[in-house]
Amino acid sequence: MTDPLLQLNGVTIRRGTETVLSNFNLSVKGGECIILNGENGSGKSTVIEASARLLPMDKGEIFHHGKLVYDYEGRKKKPSFPFGLTLQSNCLVPSQTINQHLETVCKISQSNFDFLPILEMYGLSHRKNDKIAHLSGGQQRKVSVIAGLIPAMVSKQPRLILLDEPDSGLDDKSIDVLINHINQLRNAGNGILIATHDNRLFKCATKLNNLMEEIEHTPMESKPWDNHGKSSPTSFISLKMGWQYNISTLSNIQRNWLAALLLIGGLLSLVEPLSLSENKILLVGFTLSSALTIGLVGDPVISLLYEQRAIDWWRSQVQIIPNSSVESFLSGCLLTLFSMQIFLENLEWSLVLIGGLIALLTTTFVSFLQLSTIRLARSNAVFIRLLTPILILPWALVVDYSATLV
Repeated sequence: MTDPLLQLNGVTIRRGTETVLSNFNLSVKGGECIILNGENGSGKSTVIEASARLLPMDKGEIFHHGKLVYDYEGRKKKPSFPFGLTLQSNCLVPSQTINQHLETVCKISQSNFDFLPILEMYGLSHRKNDKIAHLSGGQQRKVSVIAGLIPAMVSKQPRLILLDEPDSGLDDKSIDVLINHINQLRNAGNGILIATHDNRLFKCATKLNNLMEEIEHTPMESKPWDNHGKSSPTSFISLKMGWQYNISTLSNIQRNWLAALLLIGGLLSLVEPLSLSENKILLVGFTLSSALTIGLVGDPVISLLYEQRAIDWWRSQVQIIPNSSVESFLSGCLLTLFSMQIFLENLEWSLVLIGGLIALLTTTFVSFLQLSTIRLARSNAVFIRLLTPILILPWALVVDYSATLV
């Protein structure tokens, strides 16, 4: 017997003091399209986000393709196969073009795929090289929906698709195209879970679920999807995308370098390095302060991904989110080298390496705090309170050790 593509067992989720889902069970098999059509606030979006492993649970387990991927104790495993996801937020990076975003989805899906005909159906082919920031809200929604369908479109094997209000902001023609694609993908053996209020999408449903009961439904007939992509395994996708995001926006230079250079300028306005030539610890501290500043500002890629909840899309798809680890290390080395020319008379390469490691480790720790508090209402406030007392002491100890190397 084939395992369901998605299975929720006894899932209980609270938002604040309110229990949104209580002991909820759901199964989506290959060839099924289940539509969640409950009232506003009934928990439809919660089911979608929980299925994508984005919400903490009080109880329950979630399976993809018969394998446990998430449970109430927080144990989280990467799904064995890519799955399609469209949330209420579009989860797009504004600095990317349409082509770049959909190519990223194809890489996550381990396939090459000619998506130009799909863009033509949704009226986006002429905007394929435009940045997402320049698109209208409806056009951005179309890109998000296409991205949610691609993992099933490129695969010859059944895949899971999760769509939260995919019809929101779409024109009538695009909704007709979407209905046709959903039916074709369902007939090809994919399992689809949709949260929607739009009765037009009921044409796709094999079952209607109002979160209290599930009833059978007869979908519209259509041909199965047969335009699959070619397998193209991709490794180090998170590292590569982190580099691409940094290069396309220069966010590392705009945020982290600027803060570090401002600090160096501030120190020079307060002290004269030559007057402190006997105080090596203080001079080494000034030299390594720029590396610490780079880390304290935070990972610019993670900050970029917070826009439109793109970070949630990445969290659902990979274990390691795109980041600026390589850029942070290189920036720490370069700015330490620059600071050394100002505050110290000699060049010590071990100090340059230490500066790079300080920037890398500080950035990693700050990113960990950001991601650990991502579901809190005021995550930044928690993050700032924890930051200073935790990181200043280790940095001071490193400065004390580094002074012995100069």
